[in-house]
Amino acid sequence: MSTDQSNSKLGQSVGAKIRAARQAKKYTQSQLALPDFSVSYISAIERGQIHPSLRALEILAKRLGLPSTDLIPSHAQSEVTPGIAMNNARDDEVFELELLEAHIYILQGVAEKAVTLLTKLAANKLPGSYLIQHHYLLAWAYLLTSQWQECMNTLAKAELVLNEKNDTTNSLHIHNLMGIAYAAIGDYSRALQTHQQCLTLVDRMKPQDPFFQCQLYYQLGQHYTHLNDNDSALEAFQQALTIIERLGGQEHLQMSYCDIALQYAAAAEYQLASISFYKCMELQRQRVPLTLKSELYHYLGQALLKSDQEKVQPYLESILQQNDNKLDTLTQASILTNLAEWHLLNHQLSKAEQYVEKAFELAQPSGATLIASDAQIIWGRIDYAQAHYEQGDQHFALGLSMLEKLNMLAEQSDYSALYAQLLDEQGKTKDALKYYKRAYEIQRRAGEYN
Repeated sequence: MSTDQSNSKLGQSVGAKIRAARQAKKYTQSQLALPDFSVSYISAIERGQIHPSLRALEILAKRLGLPSTDLIPSHAQSEVTPGIAMNNARDDEVFELELLEAHIYILQGVAEKAVTLLTKLAANKLPGSYLIQHHYLLAWAYLLTSQWQECMNTLAKAELVLNEKNDTTNSLHIHNLMGIAYAAIGDYSRALQTHQQCLTLVDRMKPQDPFFQCQLYYQLGQHYTHLNDNDSALEAFQQALTIIERLGGQEHLQMSYCDIALQYAAAAEYQLASISFYKCMELQRQRVPLTLKSELYHYLGQALLKSDQEKVQPYLESILQQNDNKLDTLTQASILTNLAEWHLLNHQLSKAEQYVEKAFELAQPSGATLIASDAQIIWGRIDYAQAHYEQGDQHFALGLSMLEKLNMLAEQSDYSALYAQLLDEQGKTKDALKYYKRAYEIQRRAGEYN
């Protein structure tokens, strides 16, 4: 079969699934398309003339009430003939689809399925371009499922491939993931060193990606915090916030992604150009607040509380006053939670409770987030300081449950130990032991690789 025939076959498979699902819902092509796509775009997909992007698949699947992976043809459905060498164009399409499917699983929060799929795919002799992507996705999935040894082994394999190819862009993303993995197992010194190297590399690259720079400063700030270098942590978080403020609101973010896409296209980095363009399109329809800014203010406040408590209240209050009606609700909640903790530490319990109640009210619509969990933990601490132990237990339970859902191991361990200490002080030895064990178990899991 020719390459064109193969592409057409795969396109028709995706298109047929979309058409069948649309007809089952009794939607017209116009109802399925608008407001994000044209009717001609949907028609071309259904006829197998074009392949929809990952973002388009996710949008269409949501409208059809299906998991996006249901719209992707499986390996079996692509009718690959046994015995044909795995390096032809048709098999390239199969590799792309299966890697795409694995990526979707990770984004949907079912990394276990990605591990299963990618492990099966590893049995094939993947070409170099797919091999790096395979290693990256598999390491990411292992990281999300707390399989530390497998994650680091896979990243080491990716490094070997990168050394042969001198691939700067993929090297940056592999080493960024490696830094995150080191932090996950509690090796903050190596995490810091790895992300410092990434920052040096990204500062030299053209085009520069301010979003990636922001993420790196965010990671560096966390590493410095864990290493008790609060001054460096403050500087890193401030750098990240400066980048965010420079980018401005959602409209400016769209323009930035569009500019980056054009720069990547000019540099013949077409895959990265496509990704940046899809991010630009996603921002056109996005209505939920971005979490990075809120988390940066959370960690910035924590660093200030540890280094210079006198500056915390006037600094955070000034941000709220100067940016009235400009901050998203999750960022406001983050600042209010830090203020609540400051009042708690200064024994102003009534004021602390007012702040944390307002913070959780603002954070709750965003679901399980670091900010919402932190508000619940602070609220629990305030309750215990007021001798409202039953209410405090409820707040601690909810906050710790959110952290578990978010897979934030360091915070889980720290707050479990803190809760255990408070329980122990109230003579609840059995319950305290339970949470001390939980904190130890989380640390042990993270430290197994070390």
